[in-house]
Amino acid sequence: MTNETHDGVVKRVRTGKWLRDVHVRQPEGSSELWVNLEAVNDWCEGKKPAHLHGSAK
Repeated sequence: MTNETHDGVVKRVRTGKWLRDVHVRQPEGSSELWVNLEAVNDWCEGKKPAHLHGSAK
């Protein structure tokens, strides 16, 4: 897992470091945010562009 708190995840999205529906999703009917670990790994490695993080290359 990412060891991020809910508030930490929300802050990363709010500040634009992570993108909603790329790095973080809230599935329909769910009250929880789900982190896309593949996309977060791409972000950690500094890969660009951010909107392609976690997608097949």
